[in-house]
Amino acid sequence: MSTENTAPLGTPVRLWHLTMIALAVAALATGDGADDYKRIEHAGFLLHGKVGLTVFAALCCYFLYGLLGPQGSRLTTWFPLTPSRLKQTGRDIAVLLRFKLPEHKRRQGLAGLVEFFGLMVFSWLAATGTLMYVFMERGAKAHGPMHTIKEAHEVGTALIWVYLALHVGAVIAHTLSGHQVWKEMFFLKKSEAE
Repeated sequence: MSTENTAPLGTPVRLWHLTMIALAVAALATGDGADDYKRIEHAGFLLHGKVGLTVFAALCCYFLYGLLGPQGSRLTTWFPLTPSRLKQTGRDIAVLLRFKLPEHKRRQGLAGLVEFFGLMVFSWLAATGTLMYVFMERGAKAHGPMHTIKEAHEVGTALIWVYLALHVGAVIAHTLSGHQVWKEMFFLKKSEAE
């Protein structure tokens, strides 16, 4: 078992996670209304855009914390795309195929890869959404580069469902196996995984 990233999850990361849950729900709830950018009156686009800008700001804070925060919370301690960490991911998948849950510290192996995927999808959505909010012409249909950015944003919207299925599925699997990791986020309690 690796000893990487054994520090407890700090309150700033827990609060950021809760913030991202609330913002993701708000973004998904307001997303359908954002298509009114083509109209002169586009309150849905503005509301969704403001939620998206808040997601962008929250991600910037998280990345700054991951670069400058405590050593155990730094992104370099869990970045999943290294040969040894990808090997761990392969071992985790092999364990899952035997209908067992991998056991190791947070953000390692498959868990780290799923979290990284989520960060990349949220970052993709925040970046493309911010570009649309700032540069899209209101009251007209998107064309040229803005149409491409809009389509890329919609691909990210589909990918967020993949991430949520993986992430929520893992939480449910851990809960069913007796590891109540969800309590750590919602009630700020120490997880059995630490």
